Amino acid sequence: MRLVGVELRRLWMRRVTWGGLLLALVVAGLAVVTQIGAAQPPSAQEIAQAERYYAEQAEWWQENGEQETASCREAQAAEPGADYGCDRLEPQLEQFLPSSSTFVWHETSGSSATGGLTGTETAAAALSAEVAAVQESLWSGWSSLSSAARSAAPAFLMLAFVVGVSFVTAEQRTGALGLWLTFEPRRSRVYGSKAAAAALGTAPLVLGGWLATVGGLYALHAAVGTVGTVSGDDWAQIAAFSGRLLLAGALCAAAGVALGVLLRHAASAIGGAALLLWASAGFAFTLGTAQRWLPVLNLDAWLRDGAIYQYPARAADPSGEASVPWLTGVVGGAHGGLYWLAVVAVLTLVAGAVFCRRDLD
Repeated sequence: MRLVGVELRRLWMRRVTWGGLLLALVVAGLAVVTQIGAAQPPSAQEIAQAERYYAEQAEWWQENGEQETASCREAQAAEPGADYGCDRLEPQLEQFLPSSSTFVWHETSGSSATGGLTGTETAAAALSAEVAAVQESLWSGWSSLSSAARSAAPAFLMLAFVVGVSFVTAEQRTGALGLWLTFEPRRSRVYGSKAAAAALGTAPLVLGGWLATVGGLYALHAAVGTVGTVSGDDWAQIAAFSGRLLLAGALCAAAGVALGVLLRHAASAIGGAALLLWASAGFAFTLGTAQRWLPVLNLDAWLRDGAIYQYPARAADPSGEASVPWLTGVVGGAHGGLYWLAVVAVLTLVAGAVFCRRDLD
């Protein structure tokens, strides 16, 4: 514990760490600024225009609604398992109003739990309770908070990773690490204390940035009157996300220390990790069901307590012609957390072994 305390003080004496904290606050500010337009409620002019369009469509529906519903049901019956929303065709005023995001997202009674999928995709998604649970999650809609979870939260994790990398590469480059080993020659303890200090020391950066984002978005929506309904369960989910993000930040910082030791250069470690994450996201569809083992998908699953991926599965339709339906798979939050815990544990063990045997000069 003494060595961890020393390394924590050294971590926060570095300008990179304070720069990372500043950048985290900048990211939080940008996340709030980008939601200003989307959070604005409709103006009086927009509401009047929407009411006029709605009145016109409501008049048309009175004359043609029964025919439209019958045609919809006939088309739906021709494709078993499809859901065309035939009972939801009647025009609603909300459909004509300009959309504005709320602080959190809730599925409305007229929305589909399959995210707009049709045909075989809808049938496959409807069969899975796990898919429905993920799609109905607080983090799957397009509220300002869920948008921030997809954009700002990964940025905080990347900052924690960079701080972890630079924590060891800078000392290896300047020779300070070799000098430190003359005072504490037990290399395994030195490496362990650095990894622990990076994991613990980046917590203010990750959690501070995220809480600033949540607080800023809530204040924005409160100011313009579009907070919406935020229940106690919503706050519990936000707290749970914050805890998962904090743990993910600790793992990212520890992984940064490991890659910094293994590759010895910050550019190599950061560039290699960025390339791996880009490749796992850019070529995911080519891997089919193997997508469930990709790092980006598992990180997303851990943070949002579940993530969905889709993959093609060749089949034959009733006419005998080949078709390529898209199937849906789910990676659970526990799977994602255990995946990243295993990855970081392996990296740490390998890096620790290398650190204990490598010549640092």
